[in-house]
Amino acid sequence: MKFFLSLVVLIVSVSTATVSVADITLYHIVSQEELDTLTQDNIYSPLSIELEGYIHFSKLDLIMGYANGPYLDRKTLFLLQVTFADDDEYLRWIGDNPDYYRGLDLSMVERKGEFTRDKNSLWVLSDIFQ
Repeated sequence: MKFFLSLVVLIVSVSTATVSVADITLYHIVSQEELDTLTQDNIYSPLSIELEGYIHFSKLDLIMGYANGPYLDRKTLFLLQVTFADDDEYLRWIGDNPDYYRGLDLSMVERKGEFTRDKNSLWVLSDIFQ
């Protein structure tokens, strides 16, 4: 019985040691003008890098609150989708708000979708994200 228990403990230890936390898909709101003017050598470095040291990202369920809050007055608006590895040393979390502590290599962007406006002039998320 003792041998069996030791074997179970060993199997559980090995299986939990090899299990990885899933990669995480996050989103960043940006205007085309910002992408054009703040990208050099395919690295997007918004002003938040200079001011705060990081790029703000968000989970998809929080995006519309940001789009129709601080970004409401923008003329055009895009959403970038990026999946980060679970061990990405530059991605750090403070509550539900992940931040990326370096410029974003645009080759990491999986999708880029444009927001549209509804009849009330509020931003509506592109169908490609739904």
